[in-house]
This record gives sequence, C-alpha cells and structure tokens, in this order.
Amino acid sequence: MNIDKLKLEIIAKIIATDDVELLNGIQEIIYSYKSNLLVNEPTATYETSERMHILNDWQKERIEKALKQVENGEFITSEEAEIELQKWFQEQEKLYGQ
Repeated sequence: MNIDKLKLEIIAKIIATDDVELLNGIQEIIYSYKSNLLVNEPTATYETSERMHILNDWQKERIEKALKQVENGEFITSEEAEIELQKWFQEQEKLYGQ
C-alpha cells in the first residue's frame, strides 16, 4: 500500500468515527511520535471546537470513491494539475485574447 492511500484511508476512518476515546488515543500517538511534526498552515486553523461534523451518506460515498480512485492510480499530482491549469489558461488567452 502506498503512503498516499494509507493516509487517505486513515483520514476517512478518523472522519467517520464518533468514538472520542479512539480519537484521543490517536492524538496521543501522534503527539508522542514526534513533537516536531510541522504543518504548513497556521495552528489556529486546527483549534478544536465543541461542534462535530457528521458525514452524510453522499459524503461517505465520495470518500470511498476517492479511496478507490487512489488505489487504482486514478489521480494526478499537484505538479501535473498545475501544468494542466497553465495550459488551460494559455488556451483561454488565445481564444479570448485577454
């Protein structure tokens, strides 16, 4: 199993669970693993609140579909997406002269 697929599967299971003890255990493992795990976004983004989002059936299906797509190699990298966007912008400039 590749690392991206594993991460997505773990994230999907974390999102789907309502087990507070499990989530606290996961948090403890992450904090004890490495205290120097860095995130490229402000930490305020990750402040906790009392609200919890419950996924509906459509959202759960989309997550499962995405996991299957990753498993089947049906995805593009960020770099590939950036190249496709640049090509699209160039085509639009040619079409509309902007």
